[in-house]
Amino acid sequence: MTEDLTLQQLVELLPARIWYLTSNGSDMWCRRPYGFLFSDGPGAETFAKAMGTDDALFAVGLDAGNLISDEMLSGLRNSAVTRLFIDPQIDPQSGDVHGKILRLAPLT
Repeated sequence: MTEDLTLQQLVELLPARIWYLTSNGSDMWCRRPYGFLFSDGPGAETFAKAMGTDDALFAVGLDAGNLISDEMLSGLRNSAVTRLFIDPQIDPQSGDVHGKILRLAPLT
């Protein structure tokens, strides 16, 4: 049986400090339908370089409880982000992104 996680349970699954990529210091960089969260800043910036985007991305770190909020999750859903990669990696052979994915269920 699959059980829906509460927001608090989600925060407890994440590292205490979570990092995301941004080009402006506040908005999370995404590739819809995917968003990307990281356990550390250097890992986030290494991932950004490997993705080869034209954006000048840098990592911003926050306490997971401050980042993962109802307001933030609603904003992600409204911008068509339905999956969050946690510490994604890029397969050097295929270029595919893989890792743990949290699915954001639509609000009903």
